[in-house]
Amino acid sequence: MDNKGLIRELYKDGLIKVIKSDLSRICEPTISNFLKWYTLPKGTVIRYVVWFRVVQWARINSIRRVLVGPVAYLKMRHYEFKYGVHANANIYVGKGLHIVHGNGVYLNCDYIGDNFTVYQGVTLGTNHELRPTILNNVTVYTNSVVCGGITLHDGCTVGALSYLDKDVESGVLVAGIPAVPVKDEQS
Repeated sequence: MDNKGLIRELYKDGLIKVIKSDLSRICEPTISNFLKWYTLPKGTVIRYVVWFRVVQWARINSIRRVLVGPVAYLKMRHYEFKYGVHANANIYVGKGLHIVHGNGVYLNCDYIGDNFTVYQGVTLGTNHELRPTILNNVTVYTNSVVCGGITLHDGCTVGALSYLDKDVESGVLVAGIPAVPVKDEQS
């Protein structure tokens, strides 16, 4: 299935459920918590995530694309510049997106799975032709670069200040320049 089909499938239960899943990575997804996180300074990046989701949701329906799309796109672009986060709105980003700190986050992947966590200064995909694929429950820590047509499998972690250009297997922690698997202290 292509990204447009995946995005359509993601929003089949509605935009609110997807935003709730993103908010659930931070706190209990209630209306009061949403308002608190959206309006107070500590919730800066959730503002970007909300408008990113609205843009994706609007693009899958021609009426919403005309009525909601332009305003949502302008709001998303505003928060993109304000908080230093860029994610290509045409890529599939699964439920539970958590951008911990916004400054310098660039997400240009083929696919990002559920429960993806990213910290500040991360670049995913430096080339429009060879973009990484991120599967479920992946975390990428501060100032890391992930490039090339590689795959980060379920549950893997990329340590801070790492440069990664090779596939990472499920559940593996990689770190360094170039990133290599880090031994578990228990083994």
